[in-house]
Amino acid sequence: MVMDRKPAVEKCCSVLLEDPKENCDSSQDSFSLPEGLSSCEEFGHVKGKTPAPNVLPPGSKYHVVTYPGQSPLVRAVAVGEDRNAAWRKDMEDTSVIIDSYGGKEGTSFFGVFDGFHGRSSAECAARELSVLVLEQLVKLDPSFSLASEQRDFLSQMEPLFERTASTSTDARTVSEDQQMTQAFTTAFAHMDRLLGLGRNETSKIRWSGCTSVVCIVDQETAPEEDPNTLHGRMLIANCGNIHAVVYKNGKSFCMTEDYSLANPRECKRILKEGGTISSNKQHGLVEGLLRATRGLGNYGNRRLRKVVPPKPYFLPLSLDASVGLLVLGSSGLWDGVQPEEIAPIVRRCIHDCRKYHRSASAAKEHHEGLDSSKLRETTEEPDDQGGCNEGPSCGVRLGEQQGEAPKSQPKDPSDKEDAGRDAGVEVNYEWLAASICRKLMKGAVAGGSRENISVIVILLRGLDVLGVQSENGV
Repeated sequence: MVMDRKPAVEKCCSVLLEDPKENCDSSQDSFSLPEGLSSCEEFGHVKGKTPAPNVLPPGSKYHVVTYPGQSPLVRAVAVGEDRNAAWRKDMEDTSVIIDSYGGKEGTSFFGVFDGFHGRSSAECAARELSVLVLEQLVKLDPSFSLASEQRDFLSQMEPLFERTASTSTDARTVSEDQQMTQAFTTAFAHMDRLLGLGRNETSKIRWSGCTSVVCIVDQETAPEEDPNTLHGRMLIANCGNIHAVVYKNGKSFCMTEDYSLANPRECKRILKEGGTISSNKQHGLVEGLLRATRGLGNYGNRRLRKVVPPKPYFLPLSLDASVGLLVLGSSGLWDGVQPEEIAPIVRRCIHDCRKYHRSASAAKEHHEGLDSSKLRETTEEPDDQGGCNEGPSCGVRLGEQQGEAPKSQPKDPSDKEDAGRDAGVEVNYEWLAASICRKLMKGAVAGGSRENISVIVILLRGLDVLGVQSENGV
């Protein structure tokens, strides 16, 4: 599939020594990846999966696909995108989901990449950053492993990565969190170097860039405890004005650093390093171009490269029953939705889902008590009963019937009634994830966002719809 590996690497490495303005011919300085390495060629394509059909009602504006949880820690995942056509001609965001990450069952990798001045950097990062992160994790955690094609790819890139090798530190002198922080920092630096090869770039003047947020949901089992007890962690990193928000105990918490000009510390750093901040936006633009103060790529503009580093913010988080949901979103989402607004949106959808579940459960109980001959006499079609305002966003499965509304709608049962009535009725968490995802995108547009909008909603095992009582009683 590719030509002689070693000469190709040497040629690519030499490109970085020169100005991209003079060497932007991607046809000459391209480098092909080994077959099977890409995990996300375009939005919605996830290796080993196909999008769930009919996720949204016909005619819906927003594109959302859902996936069942492939990890004991994950109930369901919804991925949504909106070009925001009123303001944006092209879609420059992309997303990635990888199951059994690092060869570990129960471990998943999620990422959202927000492109700038083209989509090339975002697509490249979506394909390769997961491999670069895994390379570093393997050194710290033997439970992770690299596939053969991934090792081949990394060996080809080794001459390039030697130019960005970090100073080695004694593992005995630094904490585990510090080692993990350094691992993600190194992976992002390597990704930035790969973008310097200019593969698939079309501009002859300035290449594209991107911001990114990634999360690894990792299952762990504590050996000293019951092996059937689930333990987990999330490893979250962001580079730029792109964020991850956790829903915990009925409230939302931002897990990432705001690397934008709204952050006074970043403004001071840029000015100290000789950069400029224009005043033609609310918080200005770095060198008149970027709102983000950190990111990947952006080769061809030396002033921008000088003050916009690829260094990420990293945060590890233990997973327990109090953590119910994670939202990853591009800058377009957070332009219209504040992190603290995630909680009320989630609570509203949970309330609607529980309400629909109780009605369906009561209807099922009612139907089971009817004589079969009377059921055969029923010929009228049921009314459409939506679960979350815009159609049945929070469906239930009654036996083999998924998302069906009951043929009659008795009065909602009281919360004080026997919880045994819920037996045999399964909440459709994929519909709930899709409902939350759609409402977030709709809220971003209503909130005035002028950017592409990409969202990943991850429902975790801590989100128990039937047992949840939010702070406002719903």
